[in-house]
Amino acid sequence: MPVLVLVMALVGTPGAQAQMKGNFDEADANHDGRVTLQEFESYAASRLTAANGPRAQRFKQLDPQLQGTVLQKRFDARDRGHKGYLDRGDWNAP
Repeated sequence: MPVLVLVMALVGTPGAQAQMKGNFDEADANHDGRVTLQEFESYAASRLTAANGPRAQRFKQLDPQLQGTVLQKRFDARDRGHKGYLDRGDWNAP
């Protein structure tokens, strides 16, 4: 499977979106009401590492750089207005 197809499969499906959505307060490590890319990457990577579903297994098989690309694309897709952080509105958007 080409890498781009794999990335889109991991990022773009509703199941992946729900799996990575999780808990805003848990992701907001410094509790400032914003989830930065760094906080998002840390939170999502820890959730995916702990999970055992097929998407999590595919994510674990990616090299770290490609994992970062997957998480960056997911973050960018959620960041409405391209503010550089996620607020609760971004987090809870469908």
